[in-house]
Amino acid sequence: MNVRQKVTLIKKLLVDHIRNNVPDRRVAVLLSGGVDSITVGLAAQRAGKEVHAYSFQLGDQTSYDFAKAAEVAYKMRWDFTPVIVPRDNLIEDWHRLVALGCRKKTHFETVFPFLYVYPLIQEKYVVTGWGADGYFGVSKKAMMRYSSMTKGRNYVAYCKEHNQKRLTFNQFRESYFSAGNTAGLDWHTKVAVEHNKKHITPYLDEAVSKYLMSKTYRELNTPKQKEIVRRDFTELKKFGNIETHINLHLGSGVDKLFETLLNNTEINTKDRKRMMDVCRDWSNGVLPI
Repeated sequence: MNVRQKVTLIKKLLVDHIRNNVPDRRVAVLLSGGVDSITVGLAAQRAGKEVHAYSFQLGDQTSYDFAKAAEVAYKMRWDFTPVIVPRDNLIEDWHRLVALGCRKKTHFETVFPFLYVYPLIQEKYVVTGWGADGYFGVSKKAMMRYSSMTKGRNYVAYCKEHNQKRLTFNQFRESYFSAGNTAGLDWHTKVAVEHNKKHITPYLDEAVSKYLMSKTYRELNTPKQKEIVRRDFTELKKFGNIETHINLHLGSGVDKLFETLLNNTEINTKDRKRMMDVCRDWSNGVLPI
């Protein structure tokens, strides 16, 4: 494989996935301010699609992701639909999420905004960057274990000292993609199906997965996080600084909004101190669903 092929491989794979799975000319892209969603939008355009970008903000709280999404859409001349997610309908929304089968705190928080996004989507096919984070080891735990040789040695020593099984980088990543994980993918897709949409996830393509899973942490993330993708999509440079990973629900303040449910006795009937425990109560059937 020559140098040019190495540089352009991820772009080609993403473009191919969209061409093979999206027959319509016009496509919706759920756009944030991160590398993953921007690159699938660029890939969709490269595949000959007309891109209609959608992004949300929580009430009047404009996040980095929303502002960057609007900037990217403007510079790319994509249609852009802003979605304002209300903060004052949370009890009803909680019950809707329970009915969808959300179990973990991340499921509730990552799916919640899209209860309001999907009803506004005009197109049949909805392209997202879902799942991309799982390849790169962007979580705090992953970075503490795999981001350098020193941290790797420290992790090995810790496992020996505490008699714990050491996970390789690939084993850690495979866990991310196991059933019921992948950042609430199954529940997000349920929302898409409810609105008669097709959720398209180019980063979960088999060829994309095989290629990225073959790379080490440093090959993926040196000198910048997700460098292997940034290098392929040279168009990213026109958007200035693109921040490193932050979970969309955290950056938009959804987690803080959900913490207000700790004060609601209808939801938090056991006087829990963490929403993680409240979610577990509901998913375990301790409370009627």
